[in-house]
Amino acid sequence: MAKDQQANDEEPVRSAARESVNRVSTGTLVAIQLLCGWILFVSINYLAATNHKAWDLSQNKHFTLSTQTASLLKSSLLKDREKPVQIIAVVRRSSAHYVRLHAMLEEYQRLAGGKLTLEFVDPIRDTDATLGIAATYDTSFVEDVVIINAAPPVSPLPEDAEDREDHARRMETLTKSHIRYVAVQDMLVFGADTRLERRLIGYQDEDQLSSAIRRAIEGTPRKFYLLADKSQVAGQEEDAPWDFLSRTFKNLNIELVPVRVSGMEKIPEDAAGVALVAPRYDLDQRELAVFREYWNRPRAAVYIVLDPTLKQQPPQLRAFLREHGVTPRATRLFTMQGNKQVYDVAATFTNVSAVGDLGNASTLFEGGCSTLEIRENAADLDLRRIEPYPLVKALDRYIAQPLDGSAPLPGPHYLGASISRGNERSDTVGDETARMIVVTNADFLRPRKRHKEHIDFLRNTTNWLIGREELMGIGPMPVKHYKLLLPASKVSFANMLNVIFIPGALMLVGISVWNIRRA
Repeated sequence: MAKDQQANDEEPVRSAARESVNRVSTGTLVAIQLLCGWILFVSINYLAATNHKAWDLSQNKHFTLSTQTASLLKSSLLKDREKPVQIIAVVRRSSAHYVRLHAMLEEYQRLAGGKLTLEFVDPIRDTDATLGIAATYDTSFVEDVVIINAAPPVSPLPEDAEDREDHARRMETLTKSHIRYVAVQDMLVFGADTRLERRLIGYQDEDQLSSAIRRAIEGTPRKFYLLADKSQVAGQEEDAPWDFLSRTFKNLNIELVPVRVSGMEKIPEDAAGVALVAPRYDLDQRELAVFREYWNRPRAAVYIVLDPTLKQQPPQLRAFLREHGVTPRATRLFTMQGNKQVYDVAATFTNVSAVGDLGNASTLFEGGCSTLEIRENAADLDLRRIEPYPLVKALDRYIAQPLDGSAPLPGPHYLGASISRGNERSDTVGDETARMIVVTNADFLRPRKRHKEHIDFLRNTTNWLIGREELMGIGPMPVKHYKLLLPASKVSFANMLNVIFIPGALMLVGISVWNIRRA
């Protein structure tokens, strides 16, 4: 009995000890869990801040930068800079375009990897900062504008007073050549509605910004000489071929300069390239000598667009192209749709470096096309280090009918070709290679027959000609702004739905849940 009594007396003591141990262990576990939760929270925030990733869930990827822009931001033009490119967006926060522009420029900054700085200034709220920027750039802000400053670091001043003055002038000129201004208004595309009123129909902000960044980094534009007395680029329609070509070249920081080859002794030494568009008149012997002299220079670049409506291409030009493995044929491509002949040619781009990311993409060339005979891997061309490659190939269903009425020619049928002269694979002399592009359709330059892939094709082939392969890619997709036109009854119903019905339904659900929990 005594032992049982002692055991009964010791049991509450052991129970109290176990409860004390359990409380201590529970508190320790809670503290450890809180510490682990805090560490997890900090780690997630750190990783989210240092490894930013955005997902574009829109159907047409309107908020994803194009591969051309990504290539520019990751290219050596930015990576090799000592001083980051500075972007100052003087834009009102109340602007309807502020949110889109802010998100886009932040993506530019992220892809540039520290080689691009971004600052947003509201000219209404940040008046002191706006006045400081206006004084620095010697300008005034009457509209929203984005300033891109890619000026290189200023070199030290010389000790001599006269040299200082000359140095200051040179530095000022150099700095101005690397500063660009892009008005937000120029990033918008306007059109006329059914009432002929001007309204917003789309955006070209990425195109404008990327072009301005490229031009600011490179500074003084390169010159591409158009042989105007042999070319046919005039047009009465809006955005005629000359306007389209000059604007596209300007976006690549290239100035398209019309010249008359008939009055030239030689192509200027500062030529980045020579263009010949839809030639109807042939080069005479002296003009051909001028043209050949340029082509024989290191890093020569020639862009030739042929007119397929001619029964025969200019003989001297045709002979020159034939020497380099590409022969224009006097043919017309067509296909049959029922009993009707269709001359608009569906084609695909080949997988060659000159077209960049367009390889295997399909397109449509309207207005008729002739064909090119391309002698790939010919022994005589290899001896002269000349390499012609097809760029654009018509689909197999198309027939090449000679204009003289003879039998159709067998395929494949090519609409474009690239020609390189030199050893492109050499690390020492590869940069000295001369390059040429030949296209047999001139109507892709016209506004009503121009497609998005034609613009990318022109940009990529031009970048290839002047040795800027790292800037090639697919350009920005056109972003359209849609306006829903609803009758007054539909607008009234939408307002009632948003203001009364949906809030009322949520309130009823809340009351029901409250009643259930109370019961």
